[in-house]
Amino acid sequence: MCDLCRELDYKIEACRRLENSTNDELTREAVADLIREYEEDKAKLHPNQSGEASRG
Repeated sequence: MCDLCRELDYKIEACRRLENSTNDELTREAVADLIREYEEDKAKLHPNQSGEASRG
């Protein structure tokens, strides 16, 4: 796994912790959008590994 993927994984996990720690629906939706964006960025880094980036 490359350094950028590790950084994105770290951000994704931080977002998931935030998403699980709040009851505010707007915040949860915004965080879910961020997670999707980070996962898409990760998939773009390694297009030949499609599917593997989203399994993390």
